[in-house]
Amino acid sequence: MQRKSTTVSLLLICLFMHFGCKGKKNTVTTEIPASKPILVIACPEGTAYDVIKTQGFIVSNRLEADLKIIMRNPGKLPDPDQLKADVWIIKPEETGEFAQANLMAFASDSIQEPGDKINWSDLLPLFREKLLIWQRKIVALPLIGEARVCLYRDDLFNNPTHQNDFKTKFNSSLKPPNTWADYHKISQYFAEADFNSGKSLPGLCSSEEDFEKDFLSLAAGYTRQPVSPSEKMTPDVENAVFSFQYDFRTGKPLINSTGFVNSLEKYKLLQKFRANSPETESGLSFLQGKAALTIADASLVYKAQSNQALKDKFNICAIPGSDGYYLGSSTEFRPLPIGNKIPYLGASSSLGCVNAKSASKELAFKFLIGLASPEIAERICVEPTVASYTRYSQLDKIRLDAFGLDSQRTTSLRETIRANLSHIDIKNPALCSRLPGYQKRRTILVEELKTYLNSPNGSAQETMNKVAQRWIEIDKAWPEKEFQALVKQSVGLIAD
Repeated sequence: MQRKSTTVSLLLICLFMHFGCKGKKNTVTTEIPASKPILVIACPEGTAYDVIKTQGFIVSNRLEADLKIIMRNPGKLPDPDQLKADVWIIKPEETGEFAQANLMAFASDSIQEPGDKINWSDLLPLFREKLLIWQRKIVALPLIGEARVCLYRDDLFNNPTHQNDFKTKFNSSLKPPNTWADYHKISQYFAEADFNSGKSLPGLCSSEEDFEKDFLSLAAGYTRQPVSPSEKMTPDVENAVFSFQYDFRTGKPLINSTGFVNSLEKYKLLQKFRANSPETESGLSFLQGKAALTIADASLVYKAQSNQALKDKFNICAIPGSDGYYLGSSTEFRPLPIGNKIPYLGASSSLGCVNAKSASKELAFKFLIGLASPEIAERICVEPTVASYTRYSQLDKIRLDAFGLDSQRTTSLRETIRANLSHIDIKNPALCSRLPGYQKRRTILVEELKTYLNSPNGSAQETMNKVAQRWIEIDKAWPEKEFQALVKQSVGLIAD
C-alpha cells in the first residue's frame, strides 16, 4: 500500500513539473530589441546630398540611429512634409529666412569649449564668427565649405608666340591676372587672337546662384575697403566691415552705389569676349576647351585634370582683385596698385540646422556635430569633387593628392585656397546676404543685370537703380525698424 502511494506521488510530481503551475508556462523568452531612432534629413540635390549619403550614414551608424533623407528645394521654406524633418541642410543665405520663421533650434554654447568633439576654435572665422551665428546664438553647423579659384590655360600662356604678341600689344608680360584689368586684357587678347572664334570666356551663367556669385566676386573689391586685423574702429571701418549690399545702419540698399555701378560697367566690358550660349554648368566651357580662363569652385580643378585634353595644360591662381575701391556710398575712389583682393565668401557653402520642433533635437545636434568634427570634415575635404574647406587644420595640411596634379600645380592650388579662405591680411571678406527674402532679391538682381548685359544700350546706373527700387518694395514687407534690425542681425550684429 505504501509502495503504491509512493508511486502515485511520483507520478503527480512528474506531471506538475511537466505542465507547471496554472497561469505560468515554462517557456524560454527572448527580448525584442528596441528599434533604432530615425533621423530625418531634408537636403537639396547636389554635392550636399552626396555628402549626406556617404558621410552621414557613417555618423548615424555611430549614433546607432537610422537615417532617412528627403529632398527639399533650396530657396524655399520647408513644406508640410519637410517640416517633419529633424535636420535641414541649407545654404548660408537661407539662415535669415529660417531664423525669422523660428525654425532653427539653438545649439548649446558648450560646443565652443576646449576639448569638445567639434574643436570649435579650429573652424575658420567665416563659419564660427559669421555663417553659423544668428543673434549671437549658434544656429547651424558646417557641412560643406568652399574654395573659389581662377583657372587659366597654362599651355596658351606659355606659348612663345602669345607671349611676344601680348607684350607687343600691352607692353606687359602674359601672366596670371592679378587684377580685373589684367583679366580684361587677357580675355581681349585671346579673343582677338581668334581663340574659340573670338570668344575667350564662358557665357553668362544660366544658374541664378552661379551668376550672382560670379558678379559679386568682381564687385567685392570695388565696393569694400580692406580692413586689417589691427585697424581701429571708425565709422568708415565699421561700414567696411558690416555694409555690403545694404547699409547696416540705415537698412537701405547700397546695390546702386558707385562701387556696384562701376563693377557692372566693368562686368559688361567682358561681355564681348563671352560665348553667346549660356554656361549651363559652372566650368563646362573650360572643360570643353572653349575658354582661356574662368572663375570656378576648386572642384573644377579635379575635373579639368581628369580630362585628357586638358591634363597638365592649365594652372590655378587667385581670383583677381580690383585696382582700388569706392569708399562706402560715396563716389570717392581710392586706388590700390597692389590690388584689392577682397574675397566673396559663403555662397558655395552648405550648413546643417536642427528643426526647432524636432522631438530628437539632442540626437540631431550630435549628428551635425559628428559631420562637422575634424575626422569627418577631413574625409569631406579630401574628396576632390567636393573641395570643401572649413578648418584651419585643413589649410595647414591640405591633402591634394587626389587632384592628380604635379608638384608645381599642387603648390599653386594650395596657396590659392589658403589665401582665399584665411585672408590673414584683412578681417572683412564680403559675405553672401542672409536677409530674409534673399531669393527674391537674387532673382531681381540677375534679371536686371542680364537685361543690361545683353542689350547694346542702357545705363549701369539706371539698371542698379531699378534693382534697388525693386528691393525696397520687397523690404516693405517688414516695418522699417524691424527690417533695420534684420539687416544688422544678418551681418552678425545684435539688433537695437
